[in-house]
Amino acid sequence: MKAYGDAGLGLLGDPTRRAIFELLAQGPCSVGELAQQLPVSRPAVSQHLRLLKDGGLVVSKAQGTRRVYRLNPDGLAALRAYLDRTAFPWPPARSLSTRSTGWMTTAPKIPALRGAITVSASPDHAFRVFAHSFGTWWPHQFHIGQADMAEVNLEPGVGGRWYERGEDGSECDWGRVLIWEPPHRLVVTWQINGQWEFDPDPEHASEIEVRFTPGGPGCATVELEHRYLDRVVGGQAVCDALISCGNWIVLLERFAEKASRRDQGNKR
Repeated sequence: MKAYGDAGLGLLGDPTRRAIFELLAQGPCSVGELAQQLPVSRPAVSQHLRLLKDGGLVVSKAQGTRRVYRLNPDGLAALRAYLDRTAFPWPPARSLSTRSTGWMTTAPKIPALRGAITVSASPDHAFRVFAHSFGTWWPHQFHIGQADMAEVNLEPGVGGRWYERGEDGSECDWGRVLIWEPPHRLVVTWQINGQWEFDPDPEHASEIEVRFTPGGPGCATVELEHRYLDRVVGGQAVCDALISCGNWIVLLERFAEKASRRDQGNKR
């Protein structure tokens, strides 16, 4: 078995390779199937796959006239071992008082997930794209409803709904706005449990806080923290899924691309 570790982590620094990695995490795919879901050409996908394969994260197998790629369990195990050893020394589980009721639990404390990115836009513009145009950058394949998602909305103001609407007109709530302070701060609840269903009990809600600050001439720094995942029923499963999708960084990159494009268009 080869020992990969930090080499594999470096390969995932490229957004396209990360996207390919995430698609393969959902199941084996051919080059053509991957190219259909990405804004790059088949030759570009092949080149990224070759790098991922050389780095030990991907393996391939011929099936008829095509070659199918999947994640390499050995490479993933080496990468996880490297992260556990160097980057994320998780604290041991401990007893916690989870509510003011006095009940005690031995459930582990789940660390907050964090991400930050610099956007080529003012904080005001970044806030508007993030909050008022949420559905323009959120990937529509990430939904919890039975129907394919037509749109996702974040209603402005404290108490506003965060929800998706399916192509059949059905709606699924995701959470509520707790703090609305444009253009500097936004806090919403995440009320999606480990079964990827809406949980109406606010006691089971985690929180997502997003801050928008000046990041230099014509730029804004956007910082996101997803905390209190230990409150969520099946919170560890939610945490693991978010980490496998890039720990919010991939989503922030999509947002930054949309915000920067709009800002450039407004300057013309």
